Amino acid sequence: MKYLFFGFLLMQVIGCNAQKSSPVDFKAAFEKEKDAILIDVRTPEEFKSGSIEKSINIDYNDPKFEEKIVHLDKKLPYYVYCLSGGRSSSAADFMRKNGFEKVIDLKGGILAWNKSNLPLKNVEPEKKESLTLESLQKIIDSEKIVLVDFYAPWCGPCKKMEPLIESVTRDYKGKATIIRINIDESKALAQHFRIDEIPFFKVFVSGKENGNYIGQIDRETFDRMLKVD
Repeated sequence: MKYLFFGFLLMQVIGCNAQKSSPVDFKAAFEKEKDAILIDVRTPEEFKSGSIEKSINIDYNDPKFEEKIVHLDKKLPYYVYCLSGGRSSSAADFMRKNGFEKVIDLKGGILAWNKSNLPLKNVEPEKKESLTLESLQKIIDSEKIVLVDFYAPWCGPCKKMEPLIESVTRDYKGKATIIRINIDESKALAQHFRIDEIPFFKVFVSGKENGNYIGQIDRETFDRMLKVD
């Protein structure tokens, strides 16, 4: 029984240290802790497009990221986030392995935060030329096949896919409509369609949603998506 008790305590400690938190809980917990440090591990460009109040920016992709992190006070509580949770999860793991006592990771990142209608500071207004939900819906309803590509210019996988998307767009001209939506410029659309990871592809056939595809995909997958009888 003694070993079971200590095993239970160990699981409790590990569970607390490896905690991921939903947006609402993340916000409430951070605001309760006076000494808590909130770290945005996105790129500076992403940070400038809108960030959580009181957060500091330490880019996970910066070659000096680890050097900057290890010099922080490891006894303080840290709350970390990124766009969708990938980079912040890796950053949190690194911090825990290097002796940080409490690290909370925002589950789903800023995209989940936006879904919960929580506030951001320094949010850049959407550009006037951004596609509206009404105009997008008209296209979806009027075309037989519509592929919507949600991306961001700073997204590595999105950039890698650009040549393939350009090729697919040329080859399917007149057969399918392909629309690219920059989530930084069309935050309302990204929120409406509940986009929580990019690249994110949605296919509509005769006005109805016909499938979702997340991440980097190959030409064969594009062909399956767009060749609809």
